[in-house]
Amino acid sequence: MFARLIGGLFELMKLHQLKYLVAIVENNFNITTAAEKIYTSQPGISKQLRLLEDELDLKIFERSGKQLVGLTPLGEDVVKHARRALQEVENIKRLAQDKNKIETGSFSLATTQTQAKYVLPDIFKRFHARYPNLQIDIQHGSAEQMNELLDKKQIDFAIASDNSSLSPDIVKIPCYHWDRVIIFPQSHPLGDLKNPTIEDIAKYPIVTYKEPSVGESSLVRAMRAKGLQPNIVFTARDADVIKTYVRNDMGIGIVAEMAFNPKLDSDLIGYSAKTILPRCTTWIAFNKNLLLRSYMYCFIELFAPHISREWLHANINKDASVEKLNEEQKQHDLPMHRVWHG
Repeated sequence: MFARLIGGLFELMKLHQLKYLVAIVENNFNITTAAEKIYTSQPGISKQLRLLEDELDLKIFERSGKQLVGLTPLGEDVVKHARRALQEVENIKRLAQDKNKIETGSFSLATTQTQAKYVLPDIFKRFHARYPNLQIDIQHGSAEQMNELLDKKQIDFAIASDNSSLSPDIVKIPCYHWDRVIIFPQSHPLGDLKNPTIEDIAKYPIVTYKEPSVGESSLVRAMRAKGLQPNIVFTARDADVIKTYVRNDMGIGIVAEMAFNPKLDSDLIGYSAKTILPRCTTWIAFNKNLLLRSYMYCFIELFAPHISREWLHANINKDASVEKLNEEQKQHDLPMHRVWHG
């Protein structure tokens, strides 16, 4: 019964109807918002939805009066297959573009302020030299926002360093390790110590990155493992904001090592926390169901040279277990990020 209905669905459904169906779900069942997002009319979407349900003689959406409020159990399966069909259409387009060596369009990525300002400029300089006709779009956001953008195929990659869990279809590959730096004004008492300990740090108010929405940060875990309670007085996603508040005596700062430049930040003292706090790992993530264009492989190789195009070709496919792929990459000896302050 279900197979017959699904077969009938794809026989009757046109691509624009698939697009409308998914857009409604991704916009919280608000047809007006969905119509605005895909540049069509609300009456047009409503009409196509009615035609679809009438032709198939099935109920895809739950309703409260005229308002859509959710999916029926069968509707959930229908939308799942609709998403797959749209993915395959996009993959065919990408395949044709690669075959015809079309290197125009946009390259999109979501990441943190630290990666965008201190790591990616050199990568994108080399990438842009190779693909000058690609428009590069960088977005900032939380791990949850990046996950949503990846799920909706609104970005090509996400790059971050937290331990957030991503959706089942998202491949998350570790790229490199980095240490943190403890920063404080030149006149701060910590400046009299040759090698500050975690106990020394715990004596002072701390200004650092915002904690993940799920679980504790590695900083908090490291301190609690020593029976210490960190006094975190201010958090931000922007390392430059953290440094500003350190300069205003809000507390000592803890930032990524690449965000501290002894020349530009000469009014601050920086101590490496590599012997005090656990190392962090930056990862790159993408949706494994979408075909990677040649320029996407190029970007991955520039950002993480240990991830070869051959490995990706051999392992990234619809039958591959994302968990297995991620675990295999964790076994690799990752490089340390090279801090350069020229």
